[in-house]
Amino acid sequence: MADTAIRPIPKQGKLRRALTAVGAWLQALDYAGFDYTLERTERLERELAQLMEELRQSREASSGDAHLGGAVNLEH
Repeated sequence: MADTAIRPIPKQGKLRRALTAVGAWLQALDYAGFDYTLERTERLERELAQLMEELRQSREASSGDAHLGGAVNLEH
């Protein structure tokens, strides 16, 4: 396993080393806007696929009803 510990630079003070460590930690936790956009896009694609499937099923049910009941007169 590679040694990933932050090695302090000898001429840095304690505060500077601490800030450097915190900065490195924050970078490791960074949740980029690209990640958010990608997740949102994937979720919207799943929702679209689900809606398209529901629409297809609805149309199949409607066409099945029309075949069973014959032509329906919708004029008033």
